[in-house]
Amino acid sequence: MPAAAERDSGGAALATKPSRGADSGAALNRFGYRAKRGAEVIRGVLEAPSHAHAVRELRRQGLVVLSVDLTDSDAPLGVALGASVNRLSAGFKKDDVVALCQQLAVMLKTGVPLAEALKTFADQARRREVKEIVTRIHDEVCEGEDFSKCLSKWPKVFPPILVSLMRAAEASGMLDEMLSRVSKDLARERKTVRQVKGAMTYPAIMASVAVGAVLVIMLFVLPKFMPIFSAQGDRLPAPTKLLVGISDFLQNQWKIYIPVLIGVVVSLVVGTRTPKGREIVDLLKIRAPLIGGMFRQMYLTRMASTMATLLAAGVSLLEVVEICRAVTANTRYAGMWDQLRDRIERGQDMATALREAWFIPGNVSAMFNAGERSGRLPEVLGNIAIYAEEDLEIAIKSTTSMIEPIMIVGMGVLVGGIASAMLLPIFQMSKMNG
Repeated sequence: MPAAAERDSGGAALATKPSRGADSGAALNRFGYRAKRGAEVIRGVLEAPSHAHAVRELRRQGLVVLSVDLTDSDAPLGVALGASVNRLSAGFKKDDVVALCQQLAVMLKTGVPLAEALKTFADQARRREVKEIVTRIHDEVCEGEDFSKCLSKWPKVFPPILVSLMRAAEASGMLDEMLSRVSKDLARERKTVRQVKGAMTYPAIMASVAVGAVLVIMLFVLPKFMPIFSAQGDRLPAPTKLLVGISDFLQNQWKIYIPVLIGVVVSLVVGTRTPKGREIVDLLKIRAPLIGGMFRQMYLTRMASTMATLLAAGVSLLEVVEICRAVTANTRYAGMWDQLRDRIERGQDMATALREAWFIPGNVSAMFNAGERSGRLPEVLGNIAIYAEEDLEIAIKSTTSMIEPIMIVGMGVLVGGIASAMLLPIFQMSKMNG
C-alpha cells in the first residue's frame, strides 16, 4: 500500500506514513526530509525504521531525495517540519535583516560564495526563526534560484527595496557592494524610526503617569477626606464639590463608564483601520502641532534616501515609485506618488508633482528639478537625504524639548489643582476656628 503524504496550502508535504510491509514490526524513527517532484521542493516528516528505508520510501513515491535526517521523535506526524511562514516572519526582526546584509557583504567581498555565506550565517544564528529562514534561502540558492527571488518569498521579512536592489545587483554582478549599501540604508532607517519612537514615548509615559496619579488620588486619597468634607455640608468650595462629585462617580458608577471607555477604545482601533480613519490619522501625523514637522521630515528622509539608492542601482523609475509609496506609508503621500507615476508613463518631468505637494519643501522640489534636468538625480537625492536626516535630528530634539516642559507644566497644574481643591475646606475650617 503506497505511503500517504499530507500537504499544506503551499503544496509542501507535511508528513508521510510508511507503507505496511515486511518492516512494519520494526521500531519506527522520524526523519525530516527535503525532496523534489519536478520543479516543486517538498519538505516533511517521514516515519521509517532506518535512514535507508526512509530514502527508499521517498524514491518509491517518485521523489528526488535532497536530504533525509533524523528529527524530533516526539514531533507528531502531520506537523510540518518547518514552522508556518507567518510565525517565522514574526520572529525575524529588522535588526536581523541588517545583520544578514552586513555579514553577507563582508563575506562576499572576501571571496566567500553566496551559498556558503548563507550557510555560515544560518549556523551562527541564535534564534530558530532566523536559522530556518536563512537555511531555506540557502537551500533554494543551491537549487539554482536567484537570491532576489528567494528573498521576495518572505515579504514580511525583507523590504521591497532590498529585493529590488538584489535584483539589480544580480544583473550587474555587484552583489557585495549592493549588500553593503543596503545594510547602511536599513541601519540608518532603523535609527530614524527609533529616534521618532523615542520622541513619542516620553509624552506617552508622562500622560500615563498623570492619569494614574489622578486615579489614585480620586479613588484612594480623596475618600479619606470625606468625613471632613461632610462636616461642612453646603459650605464646601465649588472646586471641592466638583472633585467630590467626580470621585463619587468613579467609585460608584464604574458599571457605566468602564463599558463606555472600552467601547470608545474599540471604536478608535477599528476606526483607524478603515480607509477614512487611516486618512485622518495620516493627516494628523503631518499637520498636528509639535509632531507634524517631525513626521514630514521623517517621510522626506525615507523618500530621498530610498530614491537615491534605487536610482543609483539602475532600478526602473516606476518600480522606484511603488517602493517609495510603501516606504512613506502615508495616504496623504499616495496622491503625489500617483501623479509621479502618471507623469513618468507620459514621459513628463517629475519635479512638477513634487512642487504641487504642500508637504514637500520648496527647496527640495527645486533641487529635484535641477537634478532631473542635469541627469544627476541620484546624486542630488543623496544630498537631499543627508540634509533631511540632519534636519530630522534637529526636529526630533526640538519636538522633545518642547513636549517635556508642556507635559511637566500640565501635570503640575492637574495634580496641584486637585490638591488645592482638597485642602481648601481644611483652610476654611482653620479660619473659622481661629
